[in-house]
Amino acid sequence: MFRSLASQLALIIGALFLVATFALFQWYFHSSEQFADEVEQMLHRDLAAHIVHDDAKLNAGIIEASNLMPVFHTQMLLGPEWEFYALDVTGKILAYSAPEGVVKLDKVNLNPIKRYLSGHDLPLYGDDPRTPNTQKIFSVSPIYSLAQQTQGYLYVIIGGQKRDTATALLSGSKVLKDSALILGATILFGLIAMLLAVSVITKPLKRLSQRSLQYVNNDFANLSPSHHSRFASKEIQDLENSFISAAQHINHQLSQIKTTEQLRRELLSHISHDFRTPLTALNGYLETWLISEENKRSPELIELALKNGQQINQLVEQLFELARLESGDIEFFPEPVNVVELAYDVMQRLRYQADKKRVELSVKVDSQRGIIAYADISKLERVLVNLIDNAIRHTQASGAVKLEINDYQDKVQMCIIDNGKGIQHDELEAIFKPKYRGSNTEDSLTNAGLGLSIVKRLLEMHNSIITVSSQPGIGSQFRFELAKK
Repeated sequence: MFRSLASQLALIIGALFLVATFALFQWYFHSSEQFADEVEQMLHRDLAAHIVHDDAKLNAGIIEASNLMPVFHTQMLLGPEWEFYALDVTGKILAYSAPEGVVKLDKVNLNPIKRYLSGHDLPLYGDDPRTPNTQKIFSVSPIYSLAQQTQGYLYVIIGGQKRDTATALLSGSKVLKDSALILGATILFGLIAMLLAVSVITKPLKRLSQRSLQYVNNDFANLSPSHHSRFASKEIQDLENSFISAAQHINHQLSQIKTTEQLRRELLSHISHDFRTPLTALNGYLETWLISEENKRSPELIELALKNGQQINQLVEQLFELARLESGDIEFFPEPVNVVELAYDVMQRLRYQADKKRVELSVKVDSQRGIIAYADISKLERVLVNLIDNAIRHTQASGAVKLEINDYQDKVQMCIIDNGKGIQHDELEAIFKPKYRGSNTEDSLTNAGLGLSIVKRLLEMHNSIITVSSQPGIGSQFRFELAKK
């Protein structure tokens, strides 16, 4: 029953409210009673002194019970709630106004009397001889002899037993009942208002909890739109907005995980195929060489086996490089680079491969001076090698591959142009995906489909984007730009 936040808050706040109300009214009644006692005690402060002054014998210091009874009787007619006691200097009761047998104490504590006579703050409470262990407000006056020596005290209880009896009789009065009814209604109204306030405050939290559970049950998808309540606090709205942001982030990450997992499966499938083909050929050439007679073992078999081994090694290196690029494990060290010198170095490096296929390589620069770009030289070299090698492989004999370098005010544009087979228009967006092989690929053994994906990742580290335009049978152009600083 009390598992919800609203019920727990209502229970705790309600209990605190009742305790605070009870304590407040206890303090109020106590302070009100003390205030009333203070007022009444102050009004009757000189009552005992007047009685002593008006009675000749008491004024002379003579304390006689027979003489005091008529005096006490006369005073009680004026104030029926008063009780009179004559005390000696030790506090012993010598005479009193009450009937015989009702006085339970034979001595009164003098400490409150002395504080009263010394002018201590009111109210002060003294012993009630008729009710042991009970304190009442009083008026007191010393009784002096003619020699001004203290003979005793006239001790007057203000609001004695008759007043207590009258108070008990009036406890069932209509005024008190109405007051109690109003008090109870006020407490009930406060509790109802508090429960409504708690319900309004916790309602957005309950709705948020239901939304989060629904979101989890729907496998972190189909997050319902948020509708903030007019009474929702800023903190609750911030909490709900944070939940929505977290849910959207989780949903995005799950989508990425699913996409990555799908790509991983496809990549593993392609890799297993790529490894299987050269490995099978490698094993076949080696087995053929082993079972051949020693004088008939052809060196060509070893060369073919070596070629397949090199293809496997190249594939492994590309896979490791792509994995490091995707994980961000490769460090980036940009510096000023003379791209013209780098372009000629790359062309010279690939000259043998191009000559073997009878493809012409050239560099076109629109400036005779060196062109400086801000790049990581080793990674930029890798980009150029991959793009030019890719262009050579897709260019027929007697074709040409050209590297153009255009110097602009704040950037350098590099363009690799070939007049090879070209790329189908519907394949242009897919050629940069890992393991993608275009329809113009002939040699699947030497082309694992990772080169362009590596190029894209390396250029992204340079904050550059590579673009491609191509027409089948005419050729292709790959462009990218580098910042100068």
